[in-house]
Amino acid sequence: MVVDQHTFTAFNILGDFIPYNSFFMPMFVFISGYFNKVDGTTKLGAYTLRKIKSLLLPYTGIAVAVFGIQWLLNLIKTGEVPSYPGGYIGYMLENVITIGTPYAMVTPMWFVITLFATLMIYAVIKKLLTKMKIWNSYVMLAIFTCAHLYAVYQAQNMEQLVSPGETNYFLLPLKVLFFLPFLELGVIYREHLEGKHAAMPGGAKIGLMSGLLIFNMIRTVYLPAPYDVAFDSINDMTGFTSPYIVTPLVSSLVGILFWLTFVELIGKPVFESRFVNYMSCNTFWIMGLHIAFFNIFNLILMLISEHITELPFFDADYFRGSEWYYWEISPGVKIVYVLIGILGPLGCKWVLDRIKQCVLRDKKQA
Repeated sequence: MVVDQHTFTAFNILGDFIPYNSFFMPMFVFISGYFNKVDGTTKLGAYTLRKIKSLLLPYTGIAVAVFGIQWLLNLIKTGEVPSYPGGYIGYMLENVITIGTPYAMVTPMWFVITLFATLMIYAVIKKLLTKMKIWNSYVMLAIFTCAHLYAVYQAQNMEQLVSPGETNYFLLPLKVLFFLPFLELGVIYREHLEGKHAAMPGGAKIGLMSGLLIFNMIRTVYLPAPYDVAFDSINDMTGFTSPYIVTPLVSSLVGILFWLTFVELIGKPVFESRFVNYMSCNTFWIMGLHIAFFNIFNLILMLISEHITELPFFDADYFRGSEWYYWEISPGVKIVYVLIGILGPLGCKWVLDRIKQCVLRDKKQA
């Protein structure tokens, strides 16, 4: 869904009824909560190191690699060596701790910084309150929900916190508050609701999904604009267009429950697919590299158009100035961008895995 959203919605799976941006980032946090096992016995030092290794180190590695790819792409696109103003490193670091990403081509990776911060805050709170024997998941869900609503309200009234033109250092704390209830919802679902949900008859699941679609249809009628059910640009907290602060929460719950139920219905054939499992194990690579790969595809098209044969409707000048260009020869070409955005990163990871296996095998034989 992330790749489809960033490659100009080639498929837009049920997006007219449940827009991607109405639930999929909260759903990622929900999934993280589902696998989260933090409790009073968790050693925070070791836990922090694990999260640094699994989140921040890959984030840094991919960001550096994509920066090199972007530099090379810009060199070939413009024919000039890219230059950067003084203080550019400081500017990128400032972006990392505010909007979550240092530059445009790794924009989707803003989520990694927010997820890391959310997991750390949650771990500290849960360990402390569990050791004090006052942790209750449902009470904490209510508290986190209030924090979420406050974050949405504050995002809609950001001028109360930051003057125009100032660096907004409140963005990361607000994003953490926004996502905390979905982390706890994932825990509650695993511990209390998953069995009941899985045991629902197929007809009941279809009825539930239909009811959620109808519910969202009714919501779009009463909101000022149909797309108000969604919220774009969570990285800078500017996409909350609904006048109701509860809208993002309701939209997220609808989307999460709908797709959980859908997966329950079609789960077994999907779960047994080696490709799907490989893709699910390497979502980090897809998230970090899909924009780079469809820009590489655009570069190949530009070189063909300029040096071999002119491609109809390919706007090389537009591509030179933007990482978000796609060849508008046909709506169907969007599917090519989706496939490249998925298969490119997975192919890169597969090659690196093969190289790593060869190196380890040679070391054992030496």
